[in-house]
Amino acid sequence: MVAIFVAFMFVSLILTDLSIEKWKAWRAAQVRRAVAQAAPAAKAMWRIPEGVCLSSAHTWSREDGAGRLKIGADPFLAYVAGPIDRIALPAAGKQVVPGQALFAIEQNGRRLLVPSTVSGKIVAVNRLAQKQPALLTSGAFRHGWVCRLSVAPSAANPRLTRSGEHAGQWLETEFTRLSEFLAPRIPLAPPLGATSQDGGFPAPGCLRELPRPAWKEFAAEFLRWQ
Repeated sequence: MVAIFVAFMFVSLILTDLSIEKWKAWRAAQVRRAVAQAAPAAKAMWRIPEGVCLSSAHTWSREDGAGRLKIGADPFLAYVAGPIDRIALPAAGKQVVPGQALFAIEQNGRRLLVPSTVSGKIVAVNRLAQKQPALLTSGAFRHGWVCRLSVAPSAANPRLTRSGEHAGQWLETEFTRLSEFLAPRIPLAPPLGATSQDGGFPAPGCLRELPRPAWKEFAAEFLRWQ
């Protein structure tokens, strides 16, 4: 009897494990289909203006002349953050290196530290964006910049930047990863994992609903500087 019971438990564990793996595969397929069928408003974010580069830390940059870069939060970061309570700007004149916090987004008492991917000196900060955090999302590539950096020509790492069609394709991939990131944390729970239109594409401001530990996990997974 004991042998039969042990065998039964062993088979049950195998079947349970197979069921979990099957669910994961099904969920991954749902995620990929949802991103592929994303609403036009979301796909519009994947069209990056000429001259704008996106970094692996989800910041955008544009050359501003005389070796300066204008930097802000890219469409992905602005989308997942949703309404922002406060932008913590860096100090003008400060020297930054890759991996060092460049600016912070604050919301509901939680904070995302956005790292720099280049070395340089902060020569200007956008006080208007500090007063009107909504500019980070509504006017990202125009009035929603965060700071200007003076960088050496060799400071930028081409492996960490993307532009044009390549940048748009990368954003699409990042949204797929985001859906997979959200799924086990709050599976299929609006507004986190789905919208009524697409059944699986992350809703705007989905990060706002996550608990504090998940913010740290999100930063480690998506705000990479190397």
